[in-house]
Amino acid sequence: MEKSSTLNEFKNLDIIVFGEDFSSHPQSLEHLMRPLFDDNRVIWVETIGLRSPKINLYDLKKVFRKILVWCRLNRSLLHKKLPPETVSVVTPFMVPYNQFSFIRKLNTYLVTKCVRQKIKGLNFKPLLTITSVINSCDYIGLFNEKKIIFVCVDEFSLWPGLDSKMVSGMEKKLIDKSDLIFATSSELVKNKKSNSCETILLTHGVDYSHFKLPAKVIHKDKVNICYFGLFDERTDQSIIKHIVDNLENIVIHIIGKVACDNSILKNHSRIQFYDSVSYDVLPAKIENMDIFILPYFMNELTKNINPLKLKEYLSTGRPVISTPLPEVLQLKKYLYIAKTKSEFLTVIESILNNLPIQNIESAADYIQKSETWKAKANFFSNTIVSKLSI
Repeated sequence: MEKSSTLNEFKNLDIIVFGEDFSSHPQSLEHLMRPLFDDNRVIWVETIGLRSPKINLYDLKKVFRKILVWCRLNRSLLHKKLPPETVSVVTPFMVPYNQFSFIRKLNTYLVTKCVRQKIKGLNFKPLLTITSVINSCDYIGLFNEKKIIFVCVDEFSLWPGLDSKMVSGMEKKLIDKSDLIFATSSELVKNKKSNSCETILLTHGVDYSHFKLPAKVIHKDKVNICYFGLFDERTDQSIIKHIVDNLENIVIHIIGKVACDNSILKNHSRIQFYDSVSYDVLPAKIENMDIFILPYFMNELTKNINPLKLKEYLSTGRPVISTPLPEVLQLKKYLYIAKTKSEFLTVIESILNNLPIQNIESAADYIQKSETWKAKANFFSNTIVSKLSI
């Protein structure tokens, strides 16, 4: 997939991207697009989320950061990288509470005005609009772009706290406008079919060299187990508690934003929570970890996901244990599967006793051969060229 000739046809294009905040902690669409930045001009539109903010610390921090951006505060003060010269980031002022039709109309006006000003200033002639955010359904197609591509990364209609009916309607509008759809899991491919275009599986990639860690011997007197990434309602906290309650000398480190009630864990002496860290420093933060865990609930929401962190975990070269999500099972020969709390304990004890129950040594070869972000960008761009005749 990583042939040197790849991407040659995907050049000199003007592309609009609707995504999340650029570079604060790169999401899948940003990773996917980065190999394409050098040879194309991009207007990256930062949007707000679908969930209406509540009065809590997590939401207030998000609102405050967004206000700082709207006030045009220097990106470096927000710990964000400056974008490449070929990428222009715009952050339109937007109002949450999309359940109100007049708010959606106001946001449509605000976004289109901001983006059109940038298009005019850059003498931009957009060929493609690429989006991974559902609320872009109201804006795409308003910029004289020729083709629209939807990269579906989750089943947002099932997310706690979101208006399922509203989100489903927005997504249907987006799908109906799309000329090509990519989905990050097999379940999403089945659920995001369109009568007018094709839906193609495109799983997440990884920057292998960024996450590769030096070899490490596990010392049984203190075993460091790690979960990094967004900590939310998908995470089965009872598994984490069961591990520390039943295994001595285990310390569990949780690195990332906490977006749910974690009261059953946060006061435990051997469970440590850390604020999210930048993508650049994350490898240094996890260098002393012995085992990585992905203890997700098994339900309709998680059935659709392909955790971005999974291949990052595998790239470390350390043992990985996960509940049997459908997309995790696709990689089961490279990690350990635990269906229950007791199975997590059994797997951890097996690792500590040097009795591996799975062969994980070939994960590095597999990832470097076909699962890097460059490989995914090659597949993505080649598919667009061939399917849309660009």
